[in-house]
Amino acid sequence: MNMESLWNNKWFLAITSGVLLGFSYSPFPLAFLTIPAFVLLLRVTLLTGSIREMILYTYPTFLIWNAITTYWLLFATVSGGIAAIVANSAIMLIPLAMMRTMYRSNLSAWLKVPLAAAPWVAYEWLHLQWDLSWPWLAIANAYSTATFAVQYIEFTGYLSISFWVLCVAGWAYIALNEKEKATTWFAAATLAAMLPVLLSLILLRTFDDTPDRYLNVVVAQPNFDSYQHLAGYPNPDIPLNGMIALSDSARTADSHLVLWPENAIMGGIFERRPTSRDQTIAFYAQNWGIPVVGGASWYQHYDDKELPRVHRLDNQGRPFNIYNSAIGFNPNGTRLVYNKMKLVPIVERFPFVNQLSRIPFIPVNWPEISGYGRGREMILFEADDVLFPAVICYDSVFPALVRESVTMGAGFVSVITNDGWWGRTSGHVQHYDFARLRAIEMRRAVVRSANNGISGMINADGSPHSRTEYWTRTAFEIQVPIYSHLTFYARTGEWFGWLMLISGILGWGLARLRVLGQYKKQ
Repeated sequence: MNMESLWNNKWFLAITSGVLLGFSYSPFPLAFLTIPAFVLLLRVTLLTGSIREMILYTYPTFLIWNAITTYWLLFATVSGGIAAIVANSAIMLIPLAMMRTMYRSNLSAWLKVPLAAAPWVAYEWLHLQWDLSWPWLAIANAYSTATFAVQYIEFTGYLSISFWVLCVAGWAYIALNEKEKATTWFAAATLAAMLPVLLSLILLRTFDDTPDRYLNVVVAQPNFDSYQHLAGYPNPDIPLNGMIALSDSARTADSHLVLWPENAIMGGIFERRPTSRDQTIAFYAQNWGIPVVGGASWYQHYDDKELPRVHRLDNQGRPFNIYNSAIGFNPNGTRLVYNKMKLVPIVERFPFVNQLSRIPFIPVNWPEISGYGRGREMILFEADDVLFPAVICYDSVFPALVRESVTMGAGFVSVITNDGWWGRTSGHVQHYDFARLRAIEMRRAVVRSANNGISGMINADGSPHSRTEYWTRTAFEIQVPIYSHLTFYARTGEWFGWLMLISGILGWGLARLRVLGQYKKQ
């Protein structure tokens, strides 16, 4: 089979595109495969004669892409993992159909390529905003292993990477498809590919990483078994005592903070009922003279004025909810709580539960199936006059949430997570790597405390400073650089997402008019 026949073979194009996209992501350092992958995806899309035919060929592409990249979801929940892969693949068809309309119009190629990229990037941005959010497969995340090439996201946020990939792929496709002006379009694609990379290399070369000061942070990685109740211990006090001993082994007289992972404090912490667990942690925070911040289930009661629509009732009829939280125990005896704001759909919270609970005559116990309560606000912790967030697991893949913490004054970003649900798969590697993009966007060091790994620190230029081995019990102290400068993205926010949304709507409308005009002329 020669190259020309392959270029016109829809199944070859569809399957190859899906495979290339799947292998573009961490742990494979092959981010630039996204460009030829989208060239092939555009080709098969534009070979199809209808939307129905497009779905027939490209839905398998998206299934392959999703499955290779996020197969590890099945280790946490088989049904939830399959549902996520199937549903996310289906959602991807919507922006692809909009791109198809634009490419089939008679708009100038100089205009149609960036306009056609906009709906896809707008979809990635909108996918961050709703109860079924799943931003793991944003094209930009592939470049978490090629941070040298994407330093410019300190101005735009990571969505601009996706836009760049789609523009380069679009002009490369036109070059391959329109042989008369192939040289011009190859030159356009090459220039579009090189300029952002050159800019990034300049930014990397000139980046001043001199910090305002340093903070000494003790990071604990307890390596608890997430698949066993209380990690296999008979009561929650035993693993807590182990956490304290592990942290104390790495603590020095110069330590400023002890950081524990998500779910580190087992058995839960209750707002209105003291337990031996929170009393023990408070004692050591006071004894050590530094704050301890770690993850726990937080049982929070409500005053009537704060009552959310879906809530639970305790045995005395008092309303409360359970949150996946980061709890800070300060040396002065005070306690601060951050409730996780971005919850994994289905796994942590039933999607649209507040809206569905308004529908009458549905015999469902909504509080029982709702999952965790959703946090309402960003809370910053403090250690030696340095503010920082403790974003929890899934939180860290949402740039706007991390940005909010930095604009509130965070000098570094901490991520507490439990990636043990995914076993020795690529899930925990991707989670570490994706945080490298947050470091560049904010120009902040990112410190991770992960139950089973990967713990460590990422520098403000996105390069890994340190990373532990997975499934290892360890603790270490790290000097964390503290910064106060705000990047352009931190100061201006989601302007690029809004630009893509507006451009995508206007571009698709214009393309539809052009396509309809073509049909009328025929």
